[in-house]
Amino acid sequence: MSLPISPLSRHSESAPSRRDIVVGAAAGIGLAALPNAVMAATQPALSELIARLTDGAVPERGRITLEIPALVENGNSVDTRIVVESPMTEADHVRWIHLIAEKNPFPDMARFHLGPRSGRAEVATTLRLATSQKVTVVAALSTGGYLMSDADVVVTLSACIDGG
Repeated sequence: MSLPISPLSRHSESAPSRRDIVVGAAAGIGLAALPNAVMAATQPALSELIARLTDGAVPERGRITLEIPALVENGNSVDTRIVVESPMTEADHVRWIHLIAEKNPFPDMARFHLGPRSGRAEVATTLRLATSQKVTVVAALSTGGYLMSDADVVVTLSACIDGG
């Protein structure tokens, strides 16, 4: 004589249903997208970052040369050179140069402090770019003004995907 099997035990012995698989897959996709959605919601827009750097002043375009490749094979190592046209005298010099990569986990990438004794307003560095994006440079002048330049960079192999 066989005993009846309860519905609960029968379900645990059988393979998962199609519905269970669909629900599980949807939950997994939702959880995978969650960090990107949270990051996008918490990152300020490029205009907000620039306004914060310049105390609300609108930077003037020009007088900055941003040398960065338009197409980068590997986002882990992007050579960048920034040159600001300035006499670099005591009365007229670049105070700082700030780099922003708007789609990186941390968009504020670097700030370089300069002064008249720097001789030239020129900086060279290597960046990590998370994905294809716009790289922006803002420079503060001793006269109180700000300069800005930007460049679009296409990245074929992303970096910074671990959040750091």
